[in-house]
Amino acid sequence: MTTFDSSRTRARSRPGRSAERGRPREFDVDQAIDAAARIFWAHGYHATPVEALCDATGVFRGSLYRTFGDKHGLLVAAFDRYAEGAVARLKERLAADMPPADALRAALLHYTLVSANLLDRHGCLITNAAIELLPDDQDMRSHIESTLHRIATQFSLAIARGQQAGQFDKRLDAEEVGRFLLCIVQGMRVLGKTDLDKSALTSIVDMTMRALV
Repeated sequence: MTTFDSSRTRARSRPGRSAERGRPREFDVDQAIDAAARIFWAHGYHATPVEALCDATGVFRGSLYRTFGDKHGLLVAAFDRYAEGAVARLKERLAADMPPADALRAALLHYTLVSANLLDRHGCLITNAAIELLPDDQDMRSHIESTLHRIATQFSLAIARGQQAGQFDKRLDAEEVGRFLLCIVQGMRVLGKTDLDKSALTSIVDMTMRALV
């Protein structure tokens, strides 16, 4: 399962209804976001009742709403946390201390590994959110589209580095290839929900790399 990383902060909930008596008046905001993200990841947004989020976070509805506004606000926070981690890890893999083509192939192979071993075939939270919520959810649109653009940009930068090193065809438009690679990895995320195994996904990576030289 994807790890949701960040520095820990504390939020103090205000005294509320009598139903909240006996609960701790403090809760860890980041831990609550992490727990909620795992629930949204497993079940989707619409199929997740607020009660399930309260159970997962250990926080009452009133406290969650005071902190995040509503269920949708908690989804936005969870999505942004997941997205930040995903983009940061991709950037790190693509910038690894190795030839650009090797770094790109290793990054793509990582997607084959996680896609073939998805916990209960839950998929990727970014991909799932795009499929479930777009085009209707206008509030989430900017978050999803910005994240996908950032992923494509990291791939474009990797292609440009490979072109400078003479490893990729310089006639290719790096920005277009970045979008192409975004489609490849998002497609593998979807295929990971099926019975397609790691070797089949690896063949997709091999074909992709051949298209770049």
